[in-house]
Amino acid sequence: MFPSKTFRVARFPASIRIGLIYFVLASLWVWGSDWLALQLLEDHALVVQVQSLKGELFVLCTAALLFWLVRREEGAQAAVRGELERTRNQLEHFVDTSASIIYALTPDLGAKAGWRPVYVSANVWRLTGYLPADWLDRSGFWFEHLHPDDRSQVRQAWQQLQQLGTLSLRYRFQHRDGSYRWIDDQLQLYWGTDGQPFEIVGSWRDVTEQEQVQQALRDRQVKLDTFLAHAPAALAMFNRDMRYLLASQRWVQDFQLGAAGDLVGRSHDELLPELPPQWRQAYQRALAGETVQREEEPCRLPDGSERWLRWKVQPCESVDGRVESIVILAEDITARKLREQALELNASLFMNSSEGIVICDGSKRILSVNRAFSEITGYAAGEVLGQLPMLLRSGQQPRAFYRDMWRQIRRAGRWQGEILNRRKGGEPFLAWLTISLVRDQDGRVRNYYGIFHDITQRKQAEDRISQLTHYDALTGLPNRVLLRERIEAELAQAKREQEPLALMFIDVDRFKYINDSLGHRAGDALLVEMASRLEQAVRQQDTVSRMGGDEFTLLLPQMDAEQAAYLAQAIIARISAPWQFEGLELIVTPSIGIAMFPGDGQVVDALLQAGDTAMYRAKGAGGANFQFYEPGMQLSASRTLQLENALRWALERHELELHYQPQIELSTGRVTGCEALLRWTHPQLGSVAPSEFMPIAEASGLILPIGEWVLRTAVAQNKAWQQAGLAPVVMAVNVSAVQFRQTQFPALVRLVLEEAGLEPGWLELELTESVVSADPEAAIRIMKQLDSLGLQLSVDDFGTGYSSLSYLKRFPIDKLKIDQSFVRDLGSDPDSALIVSGVIAMARALGLRTTAEGVETAEQAAMLAHEGSDEVQGYWYARPMPAEQYERWLQDYLATTRAPGIV
Repeated sequence: MFPSKTFRVARFPASIRIGLIYFVLASLWVWGSDWLALQLLEDHALVVQVQSLKGELFVLCTAALLFWLVRREEGAQAAVRGELERTRNQLEHFVDTSASIIYALTPDLGAKAGWRPVYVSANVWRLTGYLPADWLDRSGFWFEHLHPDDRSQVRQAWQQLQQLGTLSLRYRFQHRDGSYRWIDDQLQLYWGTDGQPFEIVGSWRDVTEQEQVQQALRDRQVKLDTFLAHAPAALAMFNRDMRYLLASQRWVQDFQLGAAGDLVGRSHDELLPELPPQWRQAYQRALAGETVQREEEPCRLPDGSERWLRWKVQPCESVDGRVESIVILAEDITARKLREQALELNASLFMNSSEGIVICDGSKRILSVNRAFSEITGYAAGEVLGQLPMLLRSGQQPRAFYRDMWRQIRRAGRWQGEILNRRKGGEPFLAWLTISLVRDQDGRVRNYYGIFHDITQRKQAEDRISQLTHYDALTGLPNRVLLRERIEAELAQAKREQEPLALMFIDVDRFKYINDSLGHRAGDALLVEMASRLEQAVRQQDTVSRMGGDEFTLLLPQMDAEQAAYLAQAIIARISAPWQFEGLELIVTPSIGIAMFPGDGQVVDALLQAGDTAMYRAKGAGGANFQFYEPGMQLSASRTLQLENALRWALERHELELHYQPQIELSTGRVTGCEALLRWTHPQLGSVAPSEFMPIAEASGLILPIGEWVLRTAVAQNKAWQQAGLAPVVMAVNVSAVQFRQTQFPALVRLVLEEAGLEPGWLELELTESVVSADPEAAIRIMKQLDSLGLQLSVDDFGTGYSSLSYLKRFPIDKLKIDQSFVRDLGSDPDSALIVSGVIAMARALGLRTTAEGVETAEQAAMLAHEGSDEVQGYWYARPMPAEQYERWLQDYLATTRAPGIV
């Protein structure tokens, strides 16, 4: 009934024991009696007679012996069976009278869950209302009676049983009467000697009453939490040692103490060490039965801020009248105190403001002025109180000005503008004045407020400010505004005189690297050095401008394309020369784009756009070069923008598709896996090559949602093939550099595998050599996280980039993929053959497998087999195919090649 973990020394079966006894005794009788007869009798005939008589006697004795042995064994077995029957009856009595239900399951591929019940203790009817026969008749009986809300949780928990070996879960089961009972289910999985699970033993306990009590406690706690959360004041309860018993959410928020549940049992003095002494005194008085209350008290919080509180300490007496705990109610009155302080501060600001302030009544008579009013106008407060503000009029502005001003104030309630006033000594001054009116509840004007400051000096400085707005503050070069003005002037001149003009855009290569590694001070020093070198490289009539960031623009009138190219080469040489920063020798290079008038544009914006486009073309070519603008550049940029916009909708519109290319083991011809390759077909643009849209996806950040879709689709397809009966294969999925650098990428891979239910060993992530060599230490950390999931890792396009072998041996990888550029030239390029041979030998030394990509001929496949490559893929075997076509190809391949199968 149950698997037993108790073992005893095995005894020989009865048949073997009896046979051995009989064999020994018979042998002794035959050989011993024959020897004795030959020794005692000389007559041969007599010996024969004695032997016959001896044989009859032997048969009689052995028959009696066998009868005795068999009867003895039957008695022993009957005693054992009786003992076993008593033990079984006793065990069944214990189980049937127990509060726990015992059951056992064995594997059954025909059952829904893969298991069927083989034993259920008879006491199951007391808990469920169903007899054991009801359980044993149908394998799905248990799952059908689970509460619908618990089925998903139980299904997920069961998936962990085979990994953990034990499982404990709680769920609701439907009784025969229709009600649901809470069940505590404890399961233990047992494995056979072959390593396969052969039995699950579990026990049930009815915990309905326990759950009901816990639910009642939870409901009560919810009500208490709701009350505490909405209490108008902060509330907390403490025991006699001033340790928390409970606290409201308002208390936690007001005193910045984290979570309410974390406070229970902790000391209030420990959490608020700067507690006012009055609190401790009030606490001691409350323990003596006294209620203590304070209207205002400052309290310092853990973050150093101060709050004003109105608080009350109330004792809580037990049944015997002893104070066992106290309750503190605290109301934060900081806002009120701040308002009071604000009034005091406003009065202080009024008097100490640097702006002149005047307050008038509804008749425009001055009620109050501040100190700045007196300092600006020269009038003391006593000289103007009760006067009209018109005493400040300069007389240099027409009456219409004041009439319009007061009309605006009455209509809009506010006026703002410049006004020319005079000081007490008669000196005019220009003021920026704001006048506002305040009405009472009846709409009558109660007060006028005037705020002004002397802008005479500011007006004088505006000309200087205007000058500064046309030049870059860091380098002193003309900025974008002044450059545009000069381009317009030079274009007009060039059109009149029909002269050439060049516009040169310059961007500093690797400027961000210097900024990030050495700081902005180094970046600023570099920009100043750039400005100096550029000014030294151009003519006096040329303009060197800083457009912003690390971009500079040169306006070169009367310069043709040949002269511009010569100057660009000189600038590259000059900029590329080393320069010193705080003892460090730094080298940067420029990327230069050149636009020519009139061919590349005849207006400012056209030339600016052409130069900018050419500059990005130079930067895309690797930097440290110059490019003239070509019309095709704009078309390329437009194409890129069009593809990026279309790619943003590709996932939503189901335009993306995965094709699968098989991977073949050379030594056996077996299909060991396949690589998932992304394809995009646009309704208008048609089929877009991955080499065209993948760089756009990475540059725009779209690679993240697209990469996640590829991973989910490939994993789900592999699981679907396994469920359809196809033997499992390894699914290889490419990972971009942008994906790989995401810290949450390993967690995403784990989630995708769990959702699909695919074993990690059937997934291979392909990382390019450039991805893992860009930052080897960071790559190792991420690869170890991925390796811990149990999946496979490979380095794609190996040999096309640069990676340190010292890091390569530390990478937790399983495979190197030889780039197709080397495979393509195997028959014609000895260097490629050497590289392939070297990569295979190195991989073998490191314990890695190799896969050669791009195999297109039988000759290449033969050479790779000779070199020892483990796997190959390419057009010689199959092109990338949609899933349905891949399945048909696989069936045909197995049928025609008669390969050993799929690994």
